Amino acid sequence: MNMPKLLAGFAVTSLALAACGGNGGGGSSQTIKGTIKIGIDLPVSGSDASDGQPTQNGAKLAIKQSAKVCGASSHTDACFNLQSFPLDDAVNGVHDVAQGAKNVAQFVADNTVLAMVGPFNSGVAAGEVPIANSANLAMISPSNTSECLTQEPADGHCKGQAAKIRQNGKNNYFRVCTTDLIQGPAGADYAYNKLGKKKAFVLNDQQQYGLGIAKNFAAQFTKDGGTVLNSDLGGFDPTSQTDFKSLLSRAQSLGADVVYFGGTTATKGGQIRKQMAGIIDVPYVAGDGISGDQFAKDAGANAANSYFTVAGPYPLKLATAQSFNSAYKAEYGADPGAYSAQAYDAANILIAAIKKAIDDAGGNTPTRDQVRAEVAKTQGFKGAIGTTSFDSNGDTTLKIITIYKWTSANDTGGTFVDQVTVQ
Repeated sequence: MNMPKLLAGFAVTSLALAACGGNGGGGSSQTIKGTIKIGIDLPVSGSDASDGQPTQNGAKLAIKQSAKVCGASSHTDACFNLQSFPLDDAVNGVHDVAQGAKNVAQFVADNTVLAMVGPFNSGVAAGEVPIANSANLAMISPSNTSECLTQEPADGHCKGQAAKIRQNGKNNYFRVCTTDLIQGPAGADYAYNKLGKKKAFVLNDQQQYGLGIAKNFAAQFTKDGGTVLNSDLGGFDPTSQTDFKSLLSRAQSLGADVVYFGGTTATKGGQIRKQMAGIIDVPYVAGDGISGDQFAKDAGANAANSYFTVAGPYPLKLATAQSFNSAYKAEYGADPGAYSAQAYDAANILIAAIKKAIDDAGGNTPTRDQVRAEVAKTQGFKGAIGTTSFDSNGDTTLKIITIYKWTSANDTGGTFVDQVTVQ
């Protein structure tokens, strides 16, 4: 999942972002006391790889740059080697809740793993958080957007999920992207106000992320003055359904001038767009689930005129991201993906928390709970995507949505079209 048209000519001379470079103290006086690992759980195979692999690369880059981690202030001579522990939560090429849970259990079983980056998908997070919570393992997602993981909106649609997945009463789950309470409405506003569309037909994969963002899109599209033509929101089972022509014919017969999809490329996002050809020739709008290059490959010649939102900023607009963009290009020979910078910042926030936790532990290996507590205190962290602070729910206060357009099957990462900041 490559970010569109990122500049790659910046010299990699000084990466001054917080928590980089293993800058815990002074030279030969440092004592290496052991190894600390940061787990990384993302889907990095099959259809989900174009989303997950660039995201994993962002986290791995931060950890590699640091190399070791030392106390933040009072124990700068107490240092530990720092390693990444990456695992794949895809099964048969599709993100899998059960596999994600197994991966987190593996992190928990390794007492050198003090925190983790991930997961990518909200449904996977719902299965992972309880396991990590039982061990006080801090986790920061670069890309989960379901509001139900952290909040209980007034209408009660989340059914208390946030509390249920935190059985020990402590919050161990954080994220550096905003939620679908912001992303879904941003897609609706763009379809209605910028594309000028008034009649939407909605489809969703019935998974936590897909159904949630579809509902948020539909509510805002209606509020804007548009009409959602199918109140059932077109739910389908992505494990069995491959033919969408009858649903699309229904959309055409109802007069839809835009089709919205809640789901991911792995849950048939590209196939739906491909099958629209010859049935209904209207724009296709979705969330960040179709941001990876695999979508354009699956949609083929009909990839053009498809739009997607990303729950985060566009790096080319950020002075803070330029050193990261250059370092990523130098390390991986490719431009960052839509969530590479978020994963980079997530890892660096964890590294900063581990440094402070080493102080809390008197220069010794900190406990997971000490790391978790320091993550929760994160305020004003200056990283690649800007300044991150966590609220009491573990959500970022940085509420930015970027909108991209696929122009062809050969498009790489899509083309930037707009960015929205929600106050």
